Formats: sequence, structure tokens, C-alpha cells
Amino acid sequence: MAPAWLPDPFVISGDWARDLANLYEIFQADFKRRRCNFRGKRIIFDGRVLEGAYEEGFWHLITKTDQGTRERLFDGRRAECLPWCRPVLCNCEDGEVKVWNWKEGNGKIRTYVWLESLDYVVILECKGNICFLLTAHHVDGNSTRRKLEKKYDTRET
Repeated sequence: MAPAWLPDPFVISGDWARDLANLYEIFQADFKRRRCNFRGKRIIFDGRVLEGAYEEGFWHLITKTDQGTRERLFDGRRAECLPWCRPVLCNCEDGEVKVWNWKEGNGKIRTYVWLESLDYVVILECKGNICFLLTAHHVDGNSTRRKLEKKYDTRET
């Protein structure tokens, strides 16, 4: 069951132009027009526009990297969950949400914010009073879930 503070997922209509415009409106409302905070730290995102009209921070919330071509491709499950990103961050103290830091293989400390019951995770990199929104996605498959569970169970903080 979803927490009361979680909005409904985005419904993909199949009209790419309309869906993209509506998804970007959610992103703008949640991260551009008003400040988003995580435990008192300001959330920022990758504002680079590499092609088209949209920031990389937005693309990382609705696309995933194809392992064969290395291209970023639309991911319907990520897109459906976009309305959850800000509320999960803002309600991270709710018992429904697991939050922990993890030292990645490259030495970087990442903060995981996982709404486990609905398989949705937001990944941040925090430094000082700022947290960089790296990505957020639906947890697809048991192997990804097991990796998150292992990281949580062996976390340092």
C-alpha cells in the first residue's frame, strides 16, 4: 500500500510529444520552480542541455542506458514514477523509506533513498549543504532488489 503522501504515478498515453511535455512539467514544478530539500540540504541536478531542450537531470529520471548501445532510451517505469521523486525525498523520515550512505567502488559516497514497498529508489551524491540528484528509478527485478538489500544491510551509516 502506498503512503498517503505519495501521488499517483504518471500515466503514459502513448503520445510521445504530449507525454514528454507533461513529464517535463512535473520535473519543472518539483525541481526548477521551487526548491527541493533533502534533510535540510538543497537538491540540485545536472542542468547541462546536451541535445534538444531538456536538462540531463531530467533525462536521467525518465531514461536508462541501453547496455548494448550505451544510448539513453525512454524507460516507461521510470517515467511513471517521476511524480514520486520529490515526495520520497521530502518524506525520507517516514518509516516507509530506507535511507543510507554507501561507498561505491569508485570511492564516491552515494545516498540511497528507497521506498522499498513500491520498489522506487532515488540516488544522491551529497557534499556539504548540497545533494546532487544522480538518478531515480523503479527497481526492476530480484537481482537489483537483492543488491540494494545487501547495500542496506552492510551500510556504514
